[in-house]
Amino acid sequence: MKYIYLFIYFFTLTVSATTWHEKKVDDPIKPGAKCSVLSVGSYGSYIYNFPSKYDQVFFPYTASHAMWFCEESGYISFIRDFESITEQEKEKIAAYLKLNPPKDIRSLLSKLELIEKIYSFRTLLPEHSNQNKRILAYLYEQKDKFDIANNYRKAALTEIYELLKTDLTEYRKLEYLYLSANYERQLGNITKSDEQLAILAKEIEQISNEKLQHFGNYLSQLMSETVHIKPGGKLNPKVREEHDDVSELPEEINDKIQNVSNECRAEVQTRYNDLTPLFDSHIEQITIEKEIEEFLVIRSLFIETNNIPKHILDDYSNYKGAASFRSAINNLNTKHSQSCMDEVSHFTDQIEKEFTEHMTFVTQDLTRSITRRIKQMLEKDNPQAIRTLIDEHLIDKSIRQLYCREIDYDISFDVICPDKSMPYKSVFEKLSAHIFHSPLLISDQEQRQKLTRGLSSIGL
Repeated sequence: MKYIYLFIYFFTLTVSATTWHEKKVDDPIKPGAKCSVLSVGSYGSYIYNFPSKYDQVFFPYTASHAMWFCEESGYISFIRDFESITEQEKEKIAAYLKLNPPKDIRSLLSKLELIEKIYSFRTLLPEHSNQNKRILAYLYEQKDKFDIANNYRKAALTEIYELLKTDLTEYRKLEYLYLSANYERQLGNITKSDEQLAILAKEIEQISNEKLQHFGNYLSQLMSETVHIKPGGKLNPKVREEHDDVSELPEEINDKIQNVSNECRAEVQTRYNDLTPLFDSHIEQITIEKEIEEFLVIRSLFIETNNIPKHILDDYSNYKGAASFRSAINNLNTKHSQSCMDEVSHFTDQIEKEFTEHMTFVTQDLTRSITRRIKQMLEKDNPQAIRTLIDEHLIDKSIRQLYCREIDYDISFDVICPDKSMPYKSVFEKLSAHIFHSPLLISDQEQRQKLTRGLSSIGL
């Protein structure tokens, strides 16, 4: 949309080029039990350019979903090792889990700590074990556990030198030489790293296999980055220096500010800084009104009449918040010089106009899907289905406002968030009263309980 630069928050959409599919698998530890896991759907060659390339580990093993966890038994494993478990390993793992049942295994760190313990009871081939250490190093690094990550790299490096003495495939030898150069440098051994890079360069020159040459070319590109690895901390030679760019403005806003006179530019910038917090708070207010408060009116009307006139749904999709946004602007206490008043006012009017136009689209986006589905159901004359749809929508949107989305590496989950919802307690009081008199028609008990917990968090 044209006006998205006006504020940081709109709808957060996570777009990923990799996909997963839900599936059920047998629990290797508890007979008859099933584990709900995610299997890889699709991905592309772009994964070989992700930062995990410096550890030569790649998707899906760089994702939390690649650690399959069984709720009933507490068993956890990387996907490829899930079923290749011996009877002796099963006995040891089952005995450990019986004495130490895992609790709240949601965060990446909790999964890593458990998977470490489970793998301590397993026997893996050396190359396999080495790769697991590198996966763990990369994943611990994502949680800023640099000491743990680099200890895994140190252990992996020791194994790599032993493996280089064995009869390896040419591919694996090249990979290990590259890793040894990276890890030596990461651990502070610059001279040894340079030696390994020189050996690797010679090996790449001698490649005669056409397919292997592609891998050699790939490693040659990565070698140029190895020399930029800084010992300790994060293994990412491409990490740029952190700069304080908080004051950097969106290009479109900067253009507007540059168009005012030199004398008034600072005051116009101050006005923009004062306006910025209003954007998010206004969007949140409109979201609450449209998804809960105004929607309760629609719900009440349908319960009373078994119908919702088209003009009511059309009106529901209209943006009616321009006046309240203008009032919020008028309440700003920013002081401006008399000579700059006109330019500040003109800038403010421009921003307000564009934000209001954008909010028209925001409101339509908030309401489009549900109003379209209700209209379709009204044509089919299915009151029960409409009532269920209304209630499902209401409870889903209420939960979104009562909970915050917490992100842990590549996984997100909901946590009760009273600080976010308390300012709108009066709205949730209306919701509580409404569903007390006209109970929700939904069968999802988990959603009901989630709503109850959310309302309880603000004293309802």
